Amino acid sequence: MGYISVRKIDEKYVGAVLVVDEFGIPQEFKYTEPVTPTPLQRILYGKSLDLYLTVEIIAKSLLKNVEQKPEIFLTDSISLVEASDQVYYVSSHPASKSEQDHDSEPNECVISLQTESLKFIAKTNFSQDRVEKLKKIVEEFDVMEPFQRLAKALEFVCRS
Repeated sequence: MGYISVRKIDEKYVGAVLVVDEFGIPQEFKYTEPVTPTPLQRILYGKSLDLYLTVEIIAKSLLKNVEQKPEIFLTDSISLVEASDQVYYVSSHPASKSEQDHDSEPNECVISLQTESLKFIAKTNFSQDRVEKLKKIVEEFDVMEPFQRLAKALEFVCRS
């Protein structure tokens, strides 16, 4: 399982990819050096600067350079799904009694657990096979926890 995240910290953009095994033990970690856009870049790119830096410059570079290639990379940033068909945005919500596993859109998948529901959003539509793989993963592993480690690691990288 892979995780990819990009953060803006103190006007610097930094990203990382973390690949873990089935127990959550890190197998690979790669990060970018912090990127600080120039005043001219801020003017020229305007509102598209965030998307350009996070997806085109940072995320695609990390995905290209990661040595281990898991089938799935989870992200906590919806914009990063544009980086690859392998990247899925995931968010956690408290489970409600009326909520059932359902697909709102073809590129969305909701998996309900005892205490929470996980919503996955992909660039492309979910196949039944992919939904079954995700269900198996989330039943055996807390897929949200590595995001906490990744956030702390990015803070560390940016402040070092």
